Amino acid sequence: MAFTMATAPGAKRSPGTYGWQLALLGIALTLAFLMPALINRFPLVMEDSIGYSGQGVGWIRSKVPPILIFPLYRVMGYWALPLFNAVVNAAAWLVLIYGFHMRKPWLILPFAAAALQPIYTSAVLVDAWFFPAVVFLVFSVKWSSPFLGLAAGLLLAGHGSGLPLAITFILIAAFLFGLKAIRLTLLAIIMMVSANAFVNSKYFPDSPPMSKTFLAARLFSVHPELLRHECDRSGKQVLCEAAVLVEDLKQNPETAGRRDYFWDLARILKERFDLMDFERNHAKAIILEGMTYRPFVTALVVAQDFFSFFGPGTKLDFNAVLSEPMPPAYDSSLQAQGLWQDNKTRTLLTVLRFVFYAACIAAIALGWRNSTEDMRKWFFVIVLMCLANDALFALLSGPPDRYHHRILPLYAAASCVLWLSARNNSPLAEQKS
Repeated sequence: MAFTMATAPGAKRSPGTYGWQLALLGIALTLAFLMPALINRFPLVMEDSIGYSGQGVGWIRSKVPPILIFPLYRVMGYWALPLFNAVVNAAAWLVLIYGFHMRKPWLILPFAAAALQPIYTSAVLVDAWFFPAVVFLVFSVKWSSPFLGLAAGLLLAGHGSGLPLAITFILIAAFLFGLKAIRLTLLAIIMMVSANAFVNSKYFPDSPPMSKTFLAARLFSVHPELLRHECDRSGKQVLCEAAVLVEDLKQNPETAGRRDYFWDLARILKERFDLMDFERNHAKAIILEGMTYRPFVTALVVAQDFFSFFGPGTKLDFNAVLSEPMPPAYDSSLQAQGLWQDNKTRTLLTVLRFVFYAACIAAIALGWRNSTEDMRKWFFVIVLMCLANDALFALLSGPPDRYHHRILPLYAAASCVLWLSARNNSPLAEQKS
């Protein structure tokens, strides 16, 4: 018998059968979300993976993920975070399926695969946390669930983008659903802020959060002369050297399209480019000047970067050679052999992504006419959160593509809300017919 959770009109289904079907789908999703890591023979890693792995706590990135994952890391090492990612993302899909009573939910599997979701759940990264965070926010409002609000807040605490995007969610949901949507979303924000404040005070009480550095770095990556101006104002000679380095990188064909020169400065200039000193004493001045310095050029770059997220040429930053030390098992992985930098792999993922975009459009077209007002409202909430995510990162960082890839599963979710949901939105409606 084919696996399906849909039944004929008027048929009754027991809660036990429904629960077993959800459980089987959850297992299938979890395995699918770990498959790239299993094929790779090691979790996928980037330069910043060590900061999320549970191996230790660093001051630059959020301290919540490594602390949260540490108990599992002691048992599983680098596999801990991918397993956590897989389970939480599978759980989010099950919540979505149950909450909107989705028919034929096995279709979620190819949708999630085409959305590149398994690649990021298989990675030692927290980009995969954004999908379950938004799903849990949706249902914290829809079900008036404090637990899901707290869970969403904890997941959003894993990345610096969590706070502005949670505020965006409040504004969108309040506009569409009224003030009742604010209370539980505020609970998520309180959880997020409290978690970060606690771990910051415990582990790095004297280190400033890098709240200004990333925007300043974005601006001087577009306008290197901002570094030179700050060098003249402050007398900090290393900033003049940094300006020359950024100009050279922008002229090099191999690095001209990048927007993350900040990390090159930290790597090349090492201790001389003091990140804490830059955050405390220089970032704000660069931002204030950058807001009015050649604004049309900046706006054009931001717009180009926003639309580049949807273009061809998929680029993954799972490089073969990494500056951070990795466990010995990494050396035998396919990533270490260059799989994820291979042009054939990148072309395949680009094709898959465009097939995914087409499938989303088709699903929306098929489901729109028969969708309810409630479905359409939640569809708009999810899609607007996706666009807000891309707008935020086009402004703050531009490429890499990972920041766009992390919201592709949300486009899948929004499409499935219209296409697969039962029209009366009752999770066990068929039992009541």
